Amino acid sequence: MLNPSQLEKVQEIFKNIVRENNLDGLVLADIEGLPIVSYLYEGVDEDTLAAAGAAIFTAGLMTVSDAGKKGLDQVVLHSPDGYIIYPQITEDYVLGLIAPSQAKLG
Repeated sequence: MLNPSQLEKVQEIFKNIVRENNLDGLVLADIEGLPIVSYLYEGVDEDTLAAAGAAIFTAGLMTVSDAGKKGLDQVVLHSPDGYIIYPQITEDYVLGLIAPSQAKLG
């Protein structure tokens, strides 16, 4: 677990990434769905994104396993006005990246 000083540093890094890349936000959550640190624009709910991301990623892991595939790199949600991408950072953490529709995902 990160100490308060480390959390502030990570939040500052998230802030810079979001601003420099014209994103809508980032949220780091544990695999149980608890938010660790985030930088989100106003009106975006950290708790909901963290919980949903962990649940979606876990469901994706079960789905690929049931399909006989090995592992899962990321879950991508696409809507008409943007993307939410949930890559697994470690066995214990998932990152939620929220991007507008014009974002270059390459």
